[in-house]
Amino acid sequence: MIKFINVAIALGILFLSGCNTETTENTDVDRYDVEQTTDETIEDEFIFRLVSEKEEYSEGEEVKLYGEIEYVGEEGAVEILHSSSEIIFNLEEKVREYNIGFAVNDVGNITTLQQGVPYREEYAKSGGFAVDRDPQDYIRFMQDFLSREDFPTGYYIVNGVADFYLEDSTGVQEKKHYQIEAQVDFKVYE
Repeated sequence: MIKFINVAIALGILFLSGCNTETTENTDVDRYDVEQTTDETIEDEFIFRLVSEKEEYSEGEEVKLYGEIEYVGEEGAVEILHSSSEIIFNLEEKVREYNIGFAVNDVGNITTLQQGVPYREEYAKSGGFAVDRDPQDYIRFMQDFLSREDFPTGYYIVNGVADFYLEDSTGVQEKKHYQIEAQVDFKVYE
């Protein structure tokens, strides 16, 4: 009888540890509906676009994701001041409920926007984790995410922000801070 109880306990532990593994199946991704692959926000003299070129990608396929800022004002060109990137891409993988942040490395950069000419920035993987604070499943996910060219299976929401300052060309007013937001989503299947 004791032998039977030990076998039952061992099987129970195997079952429970198997339930704890972090695998995402296509059926998990199917629970979500893609709402929009393009979003556009207009604020003052600027248009911010966020685009995923497709609703669905396959593992092994490059995800095409970019943001654009377009100046549509009356001047021929304006200079914007920003951090290391004019466009910040914050991702969330909803099946696992993981946030994939965007690292800002630099400040005080200047980009010239020509009137009517969209400035485009392609998404480049970024993010990180704290070995001493983050759960092991998240650390493994981020290591996998950052080490590959494609994206792991999942449903992704991208919150894009065009974050910059515009200095008044007359020097009369202070710099105006813009944080123009847009959101797109897409799926990645196995």
